[in-house]
Amino acid sequence: MNKVAVVYSDYYSDITNNLIAGVKNTINESFKLSFYKVPGSWDIVYKTNTLTNDYKIFIAAGVICKGETDHYEYISNAVANGLINLTINKEIYIANCILNVHTLGQANDRSSITNNKGSEAAEVINLLFA
Repeated sequence: MNKVAVVYSDYYSDITNNLIAGVKNTINESFKLSFYKVPGSWDIVYKTNTLTNDYKIFIAAGVICKGETDHYEYISNAVANGLINLTINKEIYIANCILNVHTLGQANDRSSITNNKGSEAAEVINLLFA
């Protein structure tokens, strides 16, 4: 049985809960999911790195929403680069469903039942590893 670590931020918990529901509803039953909650999307990279000895397949889930400052740009880029670096340097796979959005409405749209990025992340894992 393949193990998958789902590392997620609960900063916007309603949206993240919808992404997690999408993962659970879509992932092939041959995978064993384990869930690791962190405070913010920034923390997903660190937590994923700590788990690379035990897992080779990951789903990263969270929301980074633009505010009035440049903080969104820095965090979005740093998290994306951190996940790519982990993928390359640790030889792991990370399905990235961290939503980078300008409004929470956009995040809600991308975590709905009919358009769920968590479901899409799980589907990719199904295709690559099942």
